[in-house]
Amino acid sequence: MNLMSAIPTPAWAAGFKVATNSCEHCHRSMAVRQISARKVGIRMGERWYCSSPCFGAAAEQRLSELLTSRRLEQGNRVPRMPLGLSLMSRGLLTQAQLKEAAEEQKGTGEEIGELLIRQGTVSEEQVTAVRATQWGCPVFDVQKYVLRSRIHVPSTLVELYSAIPLHYVEATKLLLVGFVQGIEYGLLYAIEQITGCRTQACFVRPSDFQSRMQEIEQLKEEIGLGAHREVKFENVQPPAEMARILCGYGVDLEPEEATIGKCKEHIWARLKCGPRDVDLLFKAV
Repeated sequence: MNLMSAIPTPAWAAGFKVATNSCEHCHRSMAVRQISARKVGIRMGERWYCSSPCFGAAAEQRLSELLTSRRLEQGNRVPRMPLGLSLMSRGLLTQAQLKEAAEEQKGTGEEIGELLIRQGTVSEEQVTAVRATQWGCPVFDVQKYVLRSRIHVPSTLVELYSAIPLHYVEATKLLLVGFVQGIEYGLLYAIEQITGCRTQACFVRPSDFQSRMQEIEQLKEEIGLGAHREVKFENVQPPAEMARILCGYGVDLEPEEATIGKCKEHIWARLKCGPRDVDLLFKAV
């Protein structure tokens, strides 16, 4: 993020009104033609900041608000009936089979659905259908459709929540997100905040999740998504330190725009740098 001295206005243009951007923090104004001449300042939401200190102050405030807000946790729920009991109530699992799986789960720590599928006790189609019913969402058959999505979600969040971007409709800005075990509404909200699209949840089979991940890796190579960069910070940082780190990357990369959101235990910041994005993931308490 660079500051630039004023460019003298030619005499012939002195009578024209020049559009300007005003820094939200220090209120410094700069002509739009100056800003377009080289990368100057950075946008965050609808606001523009002329320099690293101004952006840093705004970023720290935004981070503080995210870390203290409880809004993103609202709406998350857990099905009243556990998966094993739901399978048993549908006649897909006996009490003895559930008890045996529960005993094995104590030793492996494996998720009960994955354990039952691995054992061959139930199929992944049955488990996925029951999960979808529990959450009131449809099952999406990945194999039946040719899917394309230019919306990128950091692999850390994809793997953590077993959630994958499936398909993006440009006309309506709707992104279909497939979950394997349960819906994380905080992730959906974060995706909307970072990308500006709307999200809709569905469920996919575990094998479809894995195949879709492979397809996205291939798609990255085709359309240049391989340029996406992801940086993780494992230690919990105070807002001031996170803002300082963001400013450091801002100075080095000179991004045009920054967006910041929160997804459960992560702060997700995206710096948009022309054709590529840089995602910074901070641990949050």
